[in-house]
Amino acid sequence: MKAYGRRRYLDAAHGLTPDEYEALYQGQEGRCAICREWKARLDVDHDHATSRRRGLLCRSCNFGLGYFHDDPERLRAAVEYIGK
Repeated sequence: MKAYGRRRYLDAAHGLTPDEYEALYQGQEGRCAICREWKARLDVDHDHATSRRRGLLCRSCNFGLGYFHDDPERLRAAVEYIGK
């Protein structure tokens, strides 16, 4: 995404400036808040019900939460299932 488009996206979707995003990114040392893998770019994660920003996630973890509809019960059930 070109710099201008990224700036517009961060502002419109998350109310962030590129500098604010960079501060979040540096604060997490470029690592996903869930899997802790380093990525050159992370997605801004937010609660869809409240729009509150939670942190930065890799694409896989961000999509995973979305697929589970941010539902802790579904996530716990998934952990139990894969632990069998």
